[in-house]
Amino acid sequence: MRALVTGANGFIGSHLCAALLKKGYEVRGLVRKTSNLEWLEGLELELVYGSLEDEEALSRAVEGVDLVFHTAAVVRARRKADFVRVNCEGSERLVRVAVSAGVKRFVLFSSVAAVGPVPPGRSLSEKEIETPVSFYGRAKLEAERAVLKYKERLHLVILRFPAVYGPRDRDGLLMWRMFLRGLAPVMGGTFSLVYVDDAVRAAVLAGEKNCPSGAVFFISDGNCYSYYALVRVWQDVTGKRVLCFRVPKILALFAASLNQWLNREGAIFNPDKVRELCQECWVCTDPRAETELGFKPEFDLKKGMERTLQWYKEKGWLARK
Repeated sequence: MRALVTGANGFIGSHLCAALLKKGYEVRGLVRKTSNLEWLEGLELELVYGSLEDEEALSRAVEGVDLVFHTAAVVRARRKADFVRVNCEGSERLVRVAVSAGVKRFVLFSSVAAVGPVPPGRSLSEKEIETPVSFYGRAKLEAERAVLKYKERLHLVILRFPAVYGPRDRDGLLMWRMFLRGLAPVMGGTFSLVYVDDAVRAAVLAGEKNCPSGAVFFISDGNCYSYYALVRVWQDVTGKRVLCFRVPKILALFAASLNQWLNREGAIFNPDKVRELCQECWVCTDPRAETELGFKPEFDLKKGMERTLQWYKEKGWLARK
């Protein structure tokens, strides 16, 4: 079977390419001409250069493909329009050309941000009324709605992930470096997490299983965390103490706005992200992921953190200023 992975050079995409090759798939990756291909070195896959805005490149990418894994997305942008152009319009363009090319299956990587938070003590589910609180979340929700229009023409599955962490993740590195300095800024309440190997395994299952087309699944490690719990696990794993301090939302927004202004191309710590971080509950559990996909997480936070931090240390990432 031949699979296309968009965003193949990225954190999740590169792990997914390796997993698919290990399972015997022929893999094609869609990457930008300016992409860093470091994580794809040594992998026997075909590359197509282009973007989600380039319909000609997308047509080349889906030609002869049985299954599309759509991981590519903008997670940081200075303008709302940038989220919409790539995450929503780009996703619809991709699924449209996939249908025209006869692609049989399509897996969309989405986010809990597309749904929005729930009150403390509850868990996100497919029954929630979607109320995203960020530009990113609204664009991901529109992407879901755009691709769902094609669920009768190919087998479509949507996976909503909480924060995904693991080796190669640069977005979470800011937090780990703060912990290394002995500080843990606290915003918001409880949330779910998923280790990258589990996220990838869930995606492969979604591409292979005969669940209903249009099905939406929440994928996590099944646990509920807080920043205080995160710090406790960090201390258990590293032996290094960390001081937790709660950051008022107004101060976080000011710092994020300044950081955004200093980073002209967009920063992961920005006002849009702060609107998500300050919410009280992002917990998601979905028994359907087990019953319909056969997904069972293999990594809890301690096991996942140990592997992630070991990789960071080997690469020297945590030692960088």
